[in-house]
Amino acid sequence: MLPDTDVAIIGAGASGLRLATQLHRAGVDCVVLEARDRIGGRLLTVEPGVDLGATWFWAQEADVMQVITECGLTAFAQYSTGNMVFHIPGSSQVLNGNPLNQSGYRLTGGMQSLARGLADQLPACAIMLNTTVISLNYSDGVVHVQTSVGPVRAQRAVVALPPATALANIAFTPALPDSFVGIARRTPVWMGGVTKVVAIYDTPFWRDRGLAGSAMSHVGPLSEIHDISDEHATFGALFGFSRGAVSAQSALAQLGELFGEQARHPRSVIVEDWSRQPFTSPPGVLQLNDYQLFGFGALRAGYWDNRLFFSSTETSVDSPGHVQGALAAAGRVTQQLLG
Repeated sequence: MLPDTDVAIIGAGASGLRLATQLHRAGVDCVVLEARDRIGGRLLTVEPGVDLGATWFWAQEADVMQVITECGLTAFAQYSTGNMVFHIPGSSQVLNGNPLNQSGYRLTGGMQSLARGLADQLPACAIMLNTTVISLNYSDGVVHVQTSVGPVRAQRAVVALPPATALANIAFTPALPDSFVGIARRTPVWMGGVTKVVAIYDTPFWRDRGLAGSAMSHVGPLSEIHDISDEHATFGALFGFSRGAVSAQSALAQLGELFGEQARHPRSVIVEDWSRQPFTSPPGVLQLNDYQLFGFGALRAGYWDNRLFFSSTETSVDSPGHVQGALAAAGRVTQQLLG
């Protein structure tokens, strides 16, 4: 049997890790249970330092700024110098200026450095990877957590996953009320239906042509494209995203049309289809489109005599769909648990 704990947190994404650090600081024993073999959830940075998940934050996002300060991280402004390309059927044209990338910031080393910075504040034993939660059962004032590696007994539990994903993967006993289930099953998963494509080059060659590396497309397959080269341009990288599946071949053909023949020949290309990640997206994620459900009251309430809570960016009223939303949700749940 795994150790008993005060609070079991399901999910080692931004929200789950932030919640764990706040509880640990308050002297509350907690354990983070993560199905993947890594921390970060939808924060995913890969070599040579490009983000396949969350990419930006904004200066007014107070919780993000606080975590950056606490963890000693550094940030830099999203590259925005130059002109944007506008792509319509039959043609593409270069617009004067770049309204697409004016205020975003990125983290040196990628957004997963935020997850690492939070995890570093916790005891090593507080995070259990490769530990899939199968069921939560509330009885006799205790939440019994059944995982792929054994049971955990907790006084309270927090599900730090998208609500629809939680319901698709975890059995809850007793059943949660219809007022919650109906909303949760219909709540979109931030990034859940998105495929991100990153093409990596030796240099950001488009800058020499006065281009910002940004584009808006009504043709596709990528609907938006951005320059995500590193801060000092030691490599060049273009990334775009599409709702639904997209192939590397079709994405490179589009990049070539917009940025020239050189764009068709990256040194590597990465395709990350988040809809195919079961620990992120439930079945039918592409049909979840009612974003007005983000932050809905039922997603922020406590259940099982306030022994069960949900914490993810989808539950937040502050910047839902951003990393800020995930961190703000953790702050809300911390108050609910400690209040």
